[in-house]
Amino acid sequence: MHEAKRYSAGDWSLTFGLASVGCLLIPAIGDIISAPVAAAAVVLGMIGIGRHDTGVASKVLPAAVGTALGVIVLFFVVVMFIAGGPAG
Repeated sequence: MHEAKRYSAGDWSLTFGLASVGCLLIPAIGDIISAPVAAAAVVLGMIGIGRHDTGVASKVLPAAVGTALGVIVLFFVVVMFIAGGPAG
C-alpha cells in the first residue's frame, strides 16, 4: 500500500509564506489579506523549527523560509499601513 504524505508544520509555513507574498501583490486589498496569512506562516514556522529542535521533524529549511517570508510580509504590511493606511 502507498502511504499518503504527511505535511509538517514547516511545509505549511512555507506554503503560507509564499501565499502571503502572492496576496501582498494584489492591488487595493493585498495588505489586508496578506497579514493573517503571513502571521499563520510565522506561527507555523516557529512550530516547525521547534519540532526540528526536539528531533520530531527532519527538515528545518521549509519552516525557516516560511517564517522569514511571513516576517518580511508583515514588515511590508506595517510599512504600508504607516505610509498610507490600509487600502480600500
